Amino acid sequence: MFYVITLVTILSAEAKLRVYLTDSPIQKIGGRLYKEELLTNRFKDPKELAYDSSTRNLYFMYMDDELQNSGRAYINIITKNANKIKGISRNKATAVDSDTGDVYFGSDNGLYKYDPVTNIASDIGLYNMNIFKIVIRNNEMFIIDANNHMIYKIYDLGLRGVKVGHMKTVMDFDVDYKRNIHFVTMCGVFCAINGGEVVKNTDLNVVYHFLSDEEKTFGVTDDGLYEIDCWNGTANKVATLQFYPRSIIFGDYGDIFYSVDDNIYRLRPINSYLVYNVKKNKNN
Repeated sequence: MFYVITLVTILSAEAKLRVYLTDSPIQKIGGRLYKEELLTNRFKDPKELAYDSSTRNLYFMYMDDELQNSGRAYINIITKNANKIKGISRNKATAVDSDTGDVYFGSDNGLYKYDPVTNIASDIGLYNMNIFKIVIRNNEMFIIDANNHMIYKIYDLGLRGVKVGHMKTVMDFDVDYKRNIHFVTMCGVFCAINGGEVVKNTDLNVVYHFLSDEEKTFGVTDDGLYEIDCWNGTANKVATLQFYPRSIIFGDYGDIFYSVDDNIYRLRPINSYLVYNVKKNKNN
């Protein structure tokens, strides 16, 4: 077994070095330590991560040299077995319905649903929509149509879409567990309270990724990770990230999944550890 030593300098009146001795690389996000585990590096530019807790499969899209376009695949986070999914050649969006385990993909010719028995994704509707983002939460599905960069709520098992509000030039969005819609446009970062009244965030101009758990919503920016207050239109920085994710989502039990370059990582919270504080020699 090998060990990794991480040194963290703590600035105080009495300078100290904090040494973490672990059997794998770690990441520190805010006040919490995570064990970093590489899930796979076999796929080019993976993104649009979506996690199914019932099967422990992590779905994603990637650039496929054989297809000469984007493909889709999944990896089991326990066994690390990975498989490519057939049936769609221009994948743009990925989402998992956490209540049913159903997996959906978006393309420039509509919505696809994955059949785990045949390992094929088949088109089911919305053929006139260019879907590049899907969010499923609270038993509701929302998408961004790249034809006009507006948000739609999907009805009738993927057969009909109804425009949500008048948000324009939407580049990314998320729906939290309180049914608030967080979104970013060319004009800034906004939140539609319960899908209605829109509040502009006064602290953030851009967010590259939204993450929501049952209590809070966070945004990834150039400057780190921010907790977003939808009602007040404010944001509070909670962590500096040591990586710039292509995609990032929450998993089970405090896990975080993210992709960088051709790598997909799993961050697992470290709940107990020994800390050795070494005083620095003031003469050095």
